[in-house]
Amino acid sequence: MNVQFIKCILQEATYVKKEGTKTSYLWHSGMKNLPKTLTISKEELSKIARKGRNLLHPVAGQMLGCFTKNEESPLKQNAPYKIRTQIWSINEYPLFIGYGSIGISNNEGKITKESDLGDLVILYTSDD
Repeated sequence: MNVQFIKCILQEATYVKKEGTKTSYLWHSGMKNLPKTLTISKEELSKIARKGRNLLHPVAGQMLGCFTKNEESPLKQNAPYKIRTQIWSINEYPLFIGYGSIGISNNEGKITKESDLGDLVILYTSDD
């Protein structure tokens, strides 16, 4: 039952690293709910709070994105149309970079814990 449920709701997107960059990725295929360009780091891009769920699993990086004027998505709700998540690692699943929960810009243009949608993202790479 669990496997069948996951197969039904799973939305997959593939991003490829932008040539000449360390952390920029461009949409390649799959669902288009996330911005066309994402920054995915394996370290902190900005300081994060050392409390709450950041204490449950080690922070393995961050994912940031901003929708362009022409992009459409149910996540593009409030200017400046940014998304963000910490990426938490899980030692039991070493093939994953980690997982996160999408936060979007609120009506004040900020991403807060209240603007976290709870949409799970799991990041995987075939690269080291």
